[in-house]
Amino acid sequence: MSVTLRELLREDGLGLRLCTGTAGVERVVRWVAVTELADPTPWMAGGELLLTTGLRQRTAAAQIAFVQRVAAAGASGLGFGTGLSHPTVPRATVAEAERLGLAVLEVPYETPFIAVNRLVAERIAAEDHSAERRLVDQHDLLVQALLTGEGLTALLRVLRRACGSEVAVVDRHGSLLAAAPERAGGLVEEVRAAGSESPDGPGQAGPLRLPVQVDGMVAAYLCLRSAGRAADVLPYAVRLVGLELARRQAHLAGRRELVGQVVEDIVRDVIAPDAAERRLAAFGLDTTAAHRVVLGCPAPEGEGPAVDRRLARLPWLTAGHPDSPEPVLTAVVGRYLVAVLPQNASVDKLARRFGTALSGLDTRASVGIGGCYRGVDGLRWSWFEAQAALTRGPGIHSGDPLNLPRLLLSSPDLPLKQLATEVLRPLTRFDETNNADLVTTLHAYLAADCSVQTVADRLYVHRNTVRYRLDQIERLTGRSLQSMQDRFQLWLALLAAFPDRKPTTSRRD
Repeated sequence: MSVTLRELLREDGLGLRLCTGTAGVERVVRWVAVTELADPTPWMAGGELLLTTGLRQRTAAAQIAFVQRVAAAGASGLGFGTGLSHPTVPRATVAEAERLGLAVLEVPYETPFIAVNRLVAERIAAEDHSAERRLVDQHDLLVQALLTGEGLTALLRVLRRACGSEVAVVDRHGSLLAAAPERAGGLVEEVRAAGSESPDGPGQAGPLRLPVQVDGMVAAYLCLRSAGRAADVLPYAVRLVGLELARRQAHLAGRRELVGQVVEDIVRDVIAPDAAERRLAAFGLDTTAAHRVVLGCPAPEGEGPAVDRRLARLPWLTAGHPDSPEPVLTAVVGRYLVAVLPQNASVDKLARRFGTALSGLDTRASVGIGGCYRGVDGLRWSWFEAQAALTRGPGIHSGDPLNLPRLLLSSPDLPLKQLATEVLRPLTRFDETNNADLVTTLHAYLAADCSVQTVADRLYVHRNTVRYRLDQIERLTGRSLQSMQDRFQLWLALLAAFPDRKPTTSRRD
């Protein structure tokens, strides 16, 4: 326990006597220091009971100056040993100490300074041991709460009793994960309103928001109305919250891996519809209802690793309770974040969350939103629409309704891009060698429903120039532009090789 000057005066074995008024006798003694210096302040930290025999305080002026110095340095009190340098405590010392509100204790000749020092040291050591014991007990209570199986809810109930304040855990998007009491009053709303300005230390005013890290990234925040008596236990509580979120993340990551396998099988059409329905039903998804697919990609299509392992560690994986169905089905498939949303779910909110999470990996991240369809085939169609939307570049994009060419181009099992490169190679090679525009002319011609005049107007060239280029295209590719089959093959090759290309003007005026 901490010791005050009044408690020292009550110790019969010390025989201390108060020479001043009662002002200052309730001050806590942080330590005891012995000095015979005229000015000990350079070695004082404040809160000391300063013991002296007044060896260098022979005059009233010296005594007054000494009292002024130690009072200004924050001494908790002055113990004056009598019977050596002074038979009694000097009157000037007592008068100046009373004026400054500094308590002066007479230490009789029979009481060695070391006796005072030992008593204070023992009290401080006992207090430190008691505080450590309380801290260990609180740590144990928090761990036992976490092991009950109730997770964050039980942990926060114990923490609330320790700090006497509302507590909550919110994810990095502000969604409530757990609280004590269950709704935590207006605490979460206050933290959301404060945003990044919320205090992040127990010594700050207002609701506290302590970051919780999982795998080196901030995944959530431990929020408290005030630290109260639990300031010392908060760092340990934050680590336990992180441990629980990491456990939850591991659980959800495994679940999403299984979901991802089902979704990938559906997209590749390697699973029977009834088997896919049964496997999806096990995850709480009713395929008779309408759903849409949202895809997130951390880098532009065609760039980055085929499997981005960083996706599995994103903080968004901590959302949701591991023992309850998620409001949306989420997964990682290859280099995509995947979400399957019911028709009534907020797709815009989830798309923004995907974008925020992915932007931490790559500023060029994109999010594609597919249409809403029923059944297993509907999920496949929505996937291809979302995948096509990703080709529009960074940001959030909604996919256009699926058509046959896009469906063919979206198939991961068809080497359409490689075939398209081979079909168009004579044209691309001729353009590069002769600085020509055969590919541009072919694209414009097919996009204009084979109208020579429209192509001429669009490319700012004469109709005969367009006809000449078309003859070159037929000669180089060995395909006839009068044949519907050949035109379709060339059009599909252009879509596969140049998915983002739009009909444009020629490079030359």
